[in-house]
Amino acid sequence: MATPENYINELNEAYAKLYKDNYPNLTPPTFKIRKGKKYLKIMECDDGRERSVHCFLDFDGNIYKAASYNAPAKGIRGNINDDKKPLLGVEYYIRM
Repeated sequence: MATPENYINELNEAYAKLYKDNYPNLTPPTFKIRKGKKYLKIMECDDGRERSVHCFLDFDGNIYKAASYNAPAKGIRGNINDDKKPLLGVEYYIRM
């Protein structure tokens, strides 16, 4: 069973590869978890500073796009236990 920490590691690896392949002169963002009452907020960080919300996770591992800084969009986009995790790469995120 995947954990939110595993998902963060996968995000960091996916963005490191994306930036290495497409934007070699830029530093990729990193991701960290902020725990809330109902959701885990996955934050995108530059130089250690939180920049934006990448997505939300509920405590069952369901993934939601962010509707705002404090709230997820309606509708589950996937689960961190699925083989094809949505919101893992930029291209998949944009097409949703």
